[in-house]
Amino acid sequence: FAIKTLMSDSPHLRGLHHHVLKIFHKTRYPIWQMQAGVATVVVLQLLTSNTFLPFHKLWIAIPEILLLVILMIVTAEGYRQVSHVRRSIAIILIELLAVINIFSLLLLIDALITNSSQIEGRGLLLNGLAIYITNALMFALLYWEMDGGGPDARTSGQAKRDFLFPQMIHERYGHNWLPGFGDYLYVSTSNVTNFASSDTLPLTHRAKFTMMLQSLVSMITVLLVLARAINLLH
Repeated sequence: FAIKTLMSDSPHLRGLHHHVLKIFHKTRYPIWQMQAGVATVVVLQLLTSNTFLPFHKLWIAIPEILLLVILMIVTAEGYRQVSHVRRSIAIILIELLAVINIFSLLLLIDALITNSSQIEGRGLLLNGLAIYITNALMFALLYWEMDGGGPDARTSGQAKRDFLFPQMIHERYGHNWLPGFGDYLYVSTSNVTNFASSDTLPLTHRAKFTMMLQSLVSMITVLLVLARAINLLH
C-alpha cells in the first residue's frame, strides 16, 4: 500500500512502473529465447575442433555474433508487428548456422571413413555430440521462424500455421494460445531422438520435409559418427 501511495505521488515512479510492466508484457512471448538458442549454437561451434569446421572457429563466430546483435536491435520492440527486415536477418542467421553444421558433419564423416583425423575416439565422440545438440537447436530455430511466417506474424494473427500443437485444439487453452521457443525446441528434440515428432503434427509440405531432413541428419550422426567414436574408445 505504501509503495502504491508513493508511486501515485511521483510521476517519475509511475513512468518507471509503466516501463517495467511494458517489458514484462513483451516477454510473455519471450524475445530472448531465440537469441539464447543462437548463442548456445555459437558456443558449441567454439567448442568444436577446427578439424571439423570449414573455417577457423573465430571466423565463423564473428559474423554469427554480428547478425545476432543486429537481430537483437531490430527486435527490441518485440513481435507486435510484422517486420520483413527482422525475418530476413533471422533467416540468414539460421541458414549460416545450418551450413556450418552440415559441413561439420561431412568433415567428421570423412575423417571417420578415411582415418585422416588425428583426434582420438573421445574427441570424435565429443565433436559428434556437439553436432547432435547443434542439430536440435538449429532446427528449433528454423521451426520457430518457419511456423506461420515467423513469431511476429503469429502474434499479429496473420499466420497460416505449419505445425499443429495439441494446445491449439484443447479447450483449456483456446485458439489464442501461442507456442514459445521452448515448444519448438521440444518438437526438435523429440524429432532428433525419436526420428518423429511426439505430439505436434506438421501440416505443410515444407514442415514435413524439414522434419524429415532433420531426422536424416540425426540418424547419420547417431548411427555412423557416434557409433564409430564409441567403438574407437574400446
